[in-house]
Amino acid sequence: MIPAGNTIDEGRAFARLLSQNNPGMYVTLFTCFGLFAQVDKRLHVCAPTDSYGDSYWLNGVEKPFTSSQRIADQNSTPTMS
Repeated sequence: MIPAGNTIDEGRAFARLLSQNNPGMYVTLFTCFGLFAQVDKRLHVCAPTDSYGDSYWLNGVEKPFTSSQRIADQNSTPTMS
């Protein structure tokens, strides 16, 4: 995880640049005692729930998570019933 700034605007700008500099890699933002960016070769199935905001970056372009990605995320999370 790479520190991505102090505000969401700084984080989004940082994620876009990081994505442009690492083509073919997925960049997501996370918050855990600060704002951090993560670069991965593939999106994890739980990325829609785990990431801050509602999007990821690929090749410098911000893309929203699709409904099928959200459904796969919900189906992969066990319930306590």
